[in-house]
Amino acid sequence: MRWSIHHVNLEAKDVRATARFYAEVLGLEQGVWTYPASRGYLPGGADRLALFPDGRESHTGLHFIAPDPDFAAKNGFAHNPSVGGHVALNVADLEAVKARLRAAGIPFSEAGEFAIPGLRHIYVSDPEGNLIEVNGAQ
Repeated sequence: MRWSIHHVNLEAKDVRATARFYAEVLGLEQGVWTYPASRGYLPGGADRLALFPDGRESHTGLHFIAPDPDFAAKNGFAHNPSVGGHVALNVADLEAVKARLRAAGIPFSEAGEFAIPGLRHIYVSDPEGNLIEVNGAQ
């Protein structure tokens, strides 16, 4: 199956200080987050969320989010993508991944088009407890 790393989301207790480091010290250019119309609970604002696009697509690259212990509950998720960070894999066939997870009895949180326009998202933990976002086109 075709896949690529879409983004890496890192937890940042102080999003502004973290964004300044990546911009001023490392020289990365900060982007502007756009939200889908179907946005769920996603704390926006420069003090809660930052994006450093890698130039491939509008939301690929690095994401920084302030940890929000209520994030999962507010969205009806079993997984909380705002705590501890996660890597996001973009796949050609999200439905096939979901079918394999169901067949293996592995729980996942289905977010639909949640945080990034045009992409559907699921969240799942690997056997070591690392949170993974898997996303695919609508």
